[in-house]
Amino acid sequence: MLQLLVRDVDAWWSQVNPKALADRFAVNRAAPPAMQSWGMKVGFVFDPSGVLWHVAEAVF
Repeated sequence: MLQLLVRDVDAWWSQVNPKALADRFAVNRAAPPAMQSWGMKVGFVFDPSGVLWHVAEAVF
């Protein structure tokens, strides 16, 4: 698992389009950004090798 911190996770999500990547590479579906109980907004993406990425934004 890896975590990538970005300034605006919603902007990153719309630019990269993880759903299209999941379909293209036949990997687990991406989960769009949502507020987590630990205080970060996080989207979940699997890369083609199966590694789970947390794409996160610290919300203050």
